[in-house]
Amino acid sequence: MKTSLKTLVASLALGLTYAFLFFHAEAGLNMFLFDAVLIGLSLWVRPDLAKHKAFVWSVGGLLFAAGSVVIVHSNAAIFAHHLTYFLVLGFAQARELRFIWFGLLLGIAAVLEAPVNAFRRWRILRRKKARKTTSRALPWLKQALVPAFVLVPFLLLYAGGNDKFAAGLELFFDAFSNLSLSVDAYWMIALTIFGSVLTLGFLLPRPGTSLLVKQQSGFRDKLMRERKEQSQVNNDVLYPTRHLRPRPHKMLALKGEYLQAVLTFGLLNLLLAAVNATDLRYVWLKTGELSAATLSSYVHTGTWNLVISIALAILVVLYYFRGNLNFLKVTPWLAPLAKLWVAQNALLALSVGVRNYHYVDAYGLAFGRVYIAFVLLLILFGLYTLFRKVRDKLSLTYLLHTNGMAAWLCLLLFAAVNWTNVITRVNLSTQTSEEIDWEHLRYLPNDNTFLLLDHPEAEILKLWKGPNPPYADWRSWNYSDWRNIQALQ
Repeated sequence: MKTSLKTLVASLALGLTYAFLFFHAEAGLNMFLFDAVLIGLSLWVRPDLAKHKAFVWSVGGLLFAAGSVVIVHSNAAIFAHHLTYFLVLGFAQARELRFIWFGLLLGIAAVLEAPVNAFRRWRILRRKKARKTTSRALPWLKQALVPAFVLVPFLLLYAGGNDKFAAGLELFFDAFSNLSLSVDAYWMIALTIFGSVLTLGFLLPRPGTSLLVKQQSGFRDKLMRERKEQSQVNNDVLYPTRHLRPRPHKMLALKGEYLQAVLTFGLLNLLLAAVNATDLRYVWLKTGELSAATLSSYVHTGTWNLVISIALAILVVLYYFRGNLNFLKVTPWLAPLAKLWVAQNALLALSVGVRNYHYVDAYGLAFGRVYIAFVLLLILFGLYTLFRKVRDKLSLTYLLHTNGMAAWLCLLLFAAVNWTNVITRVNLSTQTSEEIDWEHLRYLPNDNTFLLLDHPEAEILKLWKGPNPPYADWRSWNYSDWRNIQALQ
């Protein structure tokens, strides 16, 4: 079968599958089934995709996220799935692409570009066929358009001036209205078209080399020393003897920047050492004397201030280690001070984690405190990669790609856990009935009904109205709702 025919068949099949699985249905088992059909048909049309490593591991993430939708059925799982979908679509557009941020951008752009590219391909094929065969019907249709437009105003005038003619015309149009499609049929057609457009980028690779692929070709994990300026090259020719050459202005600027960086990191280290010392004294070693007001201030005010300060600290390191300052030979203080600065920021992040732990221990677990824990994990990993950048002279693109991968994997792992149930279990097991915020537990994003049924204080049965009709459909089946329904029955 020719590739163009395969593409047409696969596109139509994906559109019909999308309409069948998602018409009057919520996200659930249908999302995993559609992803499986999509990947299978994409490999059938383009078997070369199986050789593309970035496509393979991103497909693994997509199926993992779809499984999380079926099991956990949370907003985070659905978001992680949709984000991964665009990532896979971007890698399907260009086999050479491996930079995760470019893959995401290209995937989002492909949703709009793929239909345009498909239309352009169709026009090229039609022109090729037109050179071989001459169609007689098309010229006739073009000639019939003008009489049809002229006929419309006369038809309206005659209908207004002749009642019998108007009645006959009305009967004629009523016969066609009886053949009209229902609203559901129109929705099915719309969903079929939407599903075909949404998946067309998997079947049609992007024509030519993408600008992002060209930009990616210049990326290196290792920093490269900048080439000499033309003026310096001329000086090497004009002044072959070293002591006769004029001192390059760039070297003076580089040494001045080195002294500035040493002074900056020295002062910042002293300042952060004082902050860390107070944390060690009052957060790490004196936990029993922390009042409720202090704990609340630590989490709701101090935590995010410290997180922002760590982000700014990362920007300071990136600024000073962006170019030839990495290769300046006489720099005995810069790298050690920068590494100490990174290590102190890691200690600061751990202190934020300790603050968060004390607050959870006193007031229970909540989504905001879970978010802080994941943010701190990403910050610690980012500081580790920043340490490697300083030590091994790595580039900014290394940091962006590595931390982008870490953020994506962290999102997949976060979405794979039913945090509503985790929060409920932790609070029920660590707090007394008087301490538990039952109102908070009842209105968590996911339904934790099966855990609260044994606790009359929760009054969960007053909120339960029975399973919604979409959940009775096998396409919308998910484990989270099924478990609650089983517990109630």
